[in-house]
Amino acid sequence: MDVLNAVLIGGKGFEPYEVLYSKISDFEHKFSIKVNILHRFSHPELNAFKDNLNSSNDIDVISSHTSFLRSYKHLYLDLIEIDPENVKILLSDLPGLLRRAVTIKEEVLIAPRFIDVSSLHYRISIFNKIDEEPPKTWDELLQVAIKIKERKINTHPYTFAARGHALVGRFMEILHSFGGKMIDRDQFAFYSQEGIEALQFLVDLHAKYKVTHPRTPDFFYDDVSQAFKSGEVAMALDWPGWDYVYRDPKQSSIWDDFSIALPPRGRGGLWVYGGSHGLSVIRWSRKKTLATTFVLFMVSPENQYFESKSQGFLPARSSVFTMLLKDSKDNYFESHRLSIYRKIIEEAYLPVKIVKWREFTEILWPILNNAIRGEIKAEDALKIAYEKVKYLEKFQVELGE
Repeated sequence: MDVLNAVLIGGKGFEPYEVLYSKISDFEHKFSIKVNILHRFSHPELNAFKDNLNSSNDIDVISSHTSFLRSYKHLYLDLIEIDPENVKILLSDLPGLLRRAVTIKEEVLIAPRFIDVSSLHYRISIFNKIDEEPPKTWDELLQVAIKIKERKINTHPYTFAARGHALVGRFMEILHSFGGKMIDRDQFAFYSQEGIEALQFLVDLHAKYKVTHPRTPDFFYDDVSQAFKSGEVAMALDWPGWDYVYRDPKQSSIWDDFSIALPPRGRGGLWVYGGSHGLSVIRWSRKKTLATTFVLFMVSPENQYFESKSQGFLPARSSVFTMLLKDSKDNYFESHRLSIYRKIIEEAYLPVKIVKWREFTEILWPILNNAIRGEIKAEDALKIAYEKVKYLEKFQVELGE
């Protein structure tokens, strides 16, 4: 019996991503093979694993993400090379921005599972108590957070992911909404007046106004989700894959007391950091055809529909998203959330355009984090960060970005 070796995203804090893996047995039965999951890593662990991955590792399939594609493109096989017909069918079913995000120089390196964009999650009962609507701008978010704090409601007004690449993504979307850019043509542009204002806003939320969870500087995405579902915070930006966890009374104390809204906008408009988790075939796999068949099976319309209905993810395939919208017509919560996310994807989707995103974020986030902790001024932090990452600009030129 043939065996495929896979390294997949999962584990603590990434449990929702594992729902799809229940479909692996269907593939094993259909093709009379065994899929051996060697590891289930969190996203940071997965990136660290890839940093040292080479041809001595007997791996066929690995979880991947569009934001980090250019950092790990040397690991991935061009799927069109193996199954051009079915890969082209997949591409034709993807939104344009996502189609470009999984492709480098006409090589299709990721088969996307779902689209990730954040929405503003908020506690209905708390907003009723303070007689406020969800904030439409970042200034309104600050004022609402201050009001929650002043009313001495027994919860922290807000939190955000302030550690790892998550912090850089959150900074990037506020920077763009404040009218700035992370990168302009071939040069990093975050060290600007808009960049200083964006970072200062995050600093002020935590250090000046103290409207965030006190452990915010230590939070990654899963910590934010835990704080929201346990009722510790009133507002947070979070991903669609957690919506069904929040709605489950067995997992969430706020299951009947939350809704979602568009994230806040600034003078530069509404921008939301977006990407896509997917699957890739390792270039040196000795079972390239079988591995490609497996990857395409896992992101089939049927499996994307299953994953979306089971866990609330937003399918990468446009045809499946349309099916979900039709299904939701008699379900207000589902119809509302899908409409919110569709608007974000169509009007505010902000993909990563930095080639060495992995290296870039690893340099940037500790410096931004120091500013949020009040250990360094926002302007000084960005100046130091820019000087440290400037050498990575050359990769933008090499790839014609």
